Amino acid sequence: MTRRRFVNEGAGVVAALVLAGCGSAPTDTQEPTASVGAPVAVSKSFTKKVYVHLMPWFESNTTSGNGAWGAHWTMNTKNPNIVDGSGKRQIAAHYYPLIGPYGSGDKDVIEYQLLLMKYAGVDGVLIDWPGTLNCVDYPKNKQNAEAFINKTAAAGLEFAIVYEDNNFTLAPTYGCSVPDKLGAARSDMVYMRDNYFNRSNYIKINNAPLLLDFGPQTFKSPSDWSNIFSPLSTKPTFLTLWYQKGDAGANAQGEYPWIYSDFTAGLQHWYANVSPGVKFGVAYPGFHSFYNEGGWGGPTWTIPHNGAGTFGQTMDMAKNSGVNWIQLATWNDYGEGTMIEPTREFGYGALTTLQQKLGVPYGQSQLELIAKLYAQRKQYAGDSGKQAQLNEAFNAFVALQPDRAATLLNGGGTTPPPSGGNPTVTNASFESGMSGWNTWSPNGTQGAAFTETYNGGYNSANHLTHYSPGAFETWTYQMISNIPNGNYRVRAQVRKGGDFGFSRLQAKTCAECTPASTNLGTYGNWTQIETPTIAVTAGYLEFGLHTQAFTGSSFVHLDEVQVIRQ
Repeated sequence: MTRRRFVNEGAGVVAALVLAGCGSAPTDTQEPTASVGAPVAVSKSFTKKVYVHLMPWFESNTTSGNGAWGAHWTMNTKNPNIVDGSGKRQIAAHYYPLIGPYGSGDKDVIEYQLLLMKYAGVDGVLIDWPGTLNCVDYPKNKQNAEAFINKTAAAGLEFAIVYEDNNFTLAPTYGCSVPDKLGAARSDMVYMRDNYFNRSNYIKINNAPLLLDFGPQTFKSPSDWSNIFSPLSTKPTFLTLWYQKGDAGANAQGEYPWIYSDFTAGLQHWYANVSPGVKFGVAYPGFHSFYNEGGWGGPTWTIPHNGAGTFGQTMDMAKNSGVNWIQLATWNDYGEGTMIEPTREFGYGALTTLQQKLGVPYGQSQLELIAKLYAQRKQYAGDSGKQAQLNEAFNAFVALQPDRAATLLNGGGTTPPPSGGNPTVTNASFESGMSGWNTWSPNGTQGAAFTETYNGGYNSANHLTHYSPGAFETWTYQMISNIPNGNYRVRAQVRKGGDFGFSRLQAKTCAECTPASTNLGTYGNWTQIETPTIAVTAGYLEFGLHTQAFTGSSFVHLDEVQVIRQ
């Protein structure tokens, strides 16, 4: 079981992992079920390569093979079999996947992740790879990685390997003997040469296969890497972590940066002063590790996400740095809180930000369609006719025909799609003042909620504002009754600045119910956010903006509120 390490600018700091014993050999990966033609590449105004770092180490109780949840969802302190009233499982993370905790080898999850990447403008995937050691969960992680790899070409994405040389140091601590570490590493190179490097969609730089290492942490001398690469007639374009190229000497052609506590200062120094040859940039959404809370130990520093603000900030730095390749760190490292895939807390914010930064001709509506494909894969798991239709929808997505995919997703199957459209929100753009909206406060500060034209609305003059020169708490909400039972989300445009106890878009199905909510980040411009999905079972939905501020001069703007039926 590989766990992410925390590496500073000078050297790696290795954290321990609790799990002993050796694992079983991997089984064959499952081939894609959809029959596809040649995928079509997404057009982008930003033409340099953008790759995303993926962790294949998650297991659900249905994918693990033993009925248990994988350790990256449980660590030492959490039990995903405990489910709260909103349907949220207890997991070892501060953030929650929009589709819930999953198994990395689940073919429906892989399809969902690849299509989201494609429609966000990602060119390829850098897959954290454990090697071929038969130890703990390394074989299962490798099996998951290969299930993902086997679907990349069908989606029209490239891939490359991020090697975990530190696993040779960790394996003996789990009771797995590795008497010849260099020999085992050579075997890994032969395996990659024969199974990955020879694929047409493997990423190549300077006419050689790209290989990243998260370190080096075990093999720290150039002679080690000369030995390891000796079976390869074509040596890889080999990149180490930033400031560690010297450990591989002439065997390394460059470096890539990572996430560290010095945040923008470290990135600015890297971009301005370091010339390692092949030089990557990095963009990431923040950092909030769960390892201490999970009983594994780890760093306590954080980098605030600020909604999608930090991701947009680091993406701009990378774009403006002049590098030719950018790594997004990461797609799904929940243990460190660096995920950009959709979550309950941030919705699609990172991916829509990426779409805007890369200039792709798609938006959140296409991402939601992909989530709908995933939901129907699960809903109609036993319906072969429906699955064939969903295969056609996948084909339409990879051919860049999302409208055709939408038609396929909205027709047929054993259960008809929702009818009747979305519920109407009264005065959704606040052009009629507070008409249709209610305001509540626990401390008499209802006056902090008002409408105004300051800085303009999203598509019109007015918007809702939460602001006061002093501390306040206010809940501006609307109630809709007699709507069809089903799943809903609330969507709105927001701007926000300053410091708050909390500010969140939320929805609930009764006055006393726990809301489904999304915490707002800091947004200088109008940004679309949405709540997690909430199940309406009694025809009633209450929704709006709830803000608490301990000091004055902080503001939130809300506009264009929608209730979306799924």
